[in-house]
Amino acid sequence: MSKAPGEIAGPTTDRERLAQAREVIRGGLPDKGNGNAVYAAYVAVIASLVYGVPASRAFFEFVDPAWLSRHLTGVQGVLVVGAVVVALLLLAHRLGSVRGPVVPDLPYLDQVAVSALDRAVVLRRTWRLSLFGCLLGGLLTGAVVGTGMVVAAVAPPLALVPTTLGGLVVGLGFAGAWLWGQVRSWPTGARGPATVLREARSLRALHHVGLRTQAARAVTIGGAVLAGDLRAARLDVASPTTRLRRRRLRARGPVAVVAARDWLGLRRSPGALLVGAVLSGAGCWALAQSTTPGVPNIVAFVGVVACYLGYGAWAEGLRLQGDNAGTPPLIGLAYGQEALAHLVTPSILYAVVALLAGGAVTLTSGGGAVALAWPLGMVALVAGAHLMASFRGLPPISLFSPGSAVLSVTFWYARPLLLTVIAGVAATALLTRSGASNAIMVLVLASYAAVTFGRRRVRLLDEGHRA
Repeated sequence: MSKAPGEIAGPTTDRERLAQAREVIRGGLPDKGNGNAVYAAYVAVIASLVYGVPASRAFFEFVDPAWLSRHLTGVQGVLVVGAVVVALLLLAHRLGSVRGPVVPDLPYLDQVAVSALDRAVVLRRTWRLSLFGCLLGGLLTGAVVGTGMVVAAVAPPLALVPTTLGGLVVGLGFAGAWLWGQVRSWPTGARGPATVLREARSLRALHHVGLRTQAARAVTIGGAVLAGDLRAARLDVASPTTRLRRRRLRARGPVAVVAARDWLGLRRSPGALLVGAVLSGAGCWALAQSTTPGVPNIVAFVGVVACYLGYGAWAEGLRLQGDNAGTPPLIGLAYGQEALAHLVTPSILYAVVALLAGGAVTLTSGGGAVALAWPLGMVALVAGAHLMASFRGLPPISLFSPGSAVLSVTFWYARPLLLTVIAGVAATALLTRSGASNAIMVLVLASYAAVTFGRRRVRLLDEGHRA
């Protein structure tokens, strides 16, 4: 059938139809998406040159270069780098189940993605922007790390090539694991290994309901972050509990019931139990190693941070009590006593892991009783810091001032971690340089301050809701 004179031919392919739909959505305005991506990449490159390279150089100069060359070359270096890469890939896969790389806006999903257009065509642009960001981030990270190593004389100039290419490969793997995690978040459809880094197949496997759920979740999390309410973001990200639903608690005393309930919660969330064990084990191992004279302080720093994060993975019951402040007690314990009871289960788990890790270091390297006891001595400091973190409430309105709100709120939330890191690293440094008495004094004072301030936060939060 011939067209009438002057009739304009309509789009014939999915790409042409999508381009026409985008033009209608923009209202005839020019497309600024690519320009915004290029500008973001430009800012990232400038920030890497101005801030990243000096920070990388200072890091490698702060850490003893000779110690790094002895311990991070050969098989040990390969194992450390491999463990970091595997951890990044697992983190990307987990992140994809919460907020994947392909999350368009809700109106776009409801008006365009549900149409008869090929979903791989509809979602390709969003995916490629995320892929570009991962590749650029990996490339810049590898280049910054390599440049810092070269400038600090830790590695020869040729090391810049493998670190840059390695960062690019890790960025590609991170993007693939991120997308695969999003694909596997929906229980049906193509979700096996054949979808990894298969652009069209992976995008077609994304279900509209899953995309819409993640888009709505992204809006909620974004609002919670802007308001400084991490509780709302954490509750929105939490996975539903499906294991051991028929398991019941036995009659015990109030403190034993709280501890048993926390243990049951960890058994229902084996992922949190495993993550806490891995992080705490690695952190306690690093702390035990840091008791050897000559080991740089960065090892103690990494160990303290890992112990803090591992303990936090086990302290979900403590955080839930802080989130539900103001509700009446159910088992007869006072609010402050219940908060202390929630520390029993994570502290026992931490103590067991610390003894195992310290014992392993003592047997393999001959560190003595100090290597066995030092990771265990951090339990009060870490527990007090999480008591502070779980009952800190919402940030005060005075922090949301123009120009400095992000830094102020970030510092306000990071105070428990900063206290743990500063006190733990300082005490460990004194242990190897000044003697055990000074180190124990600093650790005891810091632990007492953390627990005291944490109990004060518990009391203030309880009284605030009571009023």
